[in-house]
Amino acid sequence: MDEEITEEELKRLEDVGKVVRVFENAAEKISKYNSYDALCKDERYNSAYHKILNARKDRSCLVDKDGNVDEDSLAIVEEGLIAFDMDRQINNHFRDRLRKKLNDVDTKVLLKRFTKFTIFSSNIEDIKSDTKDFFETLRATGHDGLSSRGDQFGVGATKIMNFLFPKLFVIADQWVRKGLRKTGFMDFQKYWSILMICRRELKEWQQTHGNFEDLTALDQQPTTLTRIFDKCAFVMGKFRL
Repeated sequence: MDEEITEEELKRLEDVGKVVRVFENAAEKISKYNSYDALCKDERYNSAYHKILNARKDRSCLVDKDGNVDEDSLAIVEEGLIAFDMDRQINNHFRDRLRKKLNDVDTKVLLKRFTKFTIFSSNIEDIKSDTKDFFETLRATGHDGLSSRGDQFGVGATKIMNFLFPKLFVIADQWVRKGLRKTGFMDFQKYWSILMICRRELKEWQQTHGNFEDLTALDQQPTTLTRIFDKCAFVMGKFRL
């Protein structure tokens, strides 16, 4: 339902109440998220995310043109995950495990390819299979998995993907999924559908407003459109908007 859909199909879904409008009342949602972060988390989320974005320097992502992620970026990703409530699934071996996964020859091919895409790329369907492979690599269970508990790392996988490629991938934690009516087990199909919802909503905003200046101005800087989407969806799920 959340792939690229026709206007006629979208109208039908609207009529039966199955289209979630994430950017509706965006100013209120973003303000509520940032107030929650300031009150309950001591600006932990925003501070960590700003550090991740600033670490890109003159790049659009934390991955270089050859598909490499340097040690400083690995440290920032780990720090970001801890700040984003993944500390209970991370131990002292996490960075070594993540490094091993990202340095895999096949994975580096995917990372290199992702550097050429954003959420707006017209050919984004070309990387659906690659995205699934990367998501499953990061989510995998077992002794070499990223979770110290040995369980699946689905939510953490989406956070890593967004931290590495903030202009392409979205974060999909339990509150985002709840806000988008995508509750339950975090699998790839659910993740891809959320990515397509983000893409559709951003395209609709652009068609309506002509640009994203008003939307990005609502959030603390620096920010990204995928992060604004994440904040709005989070608030919808967390506070039942």
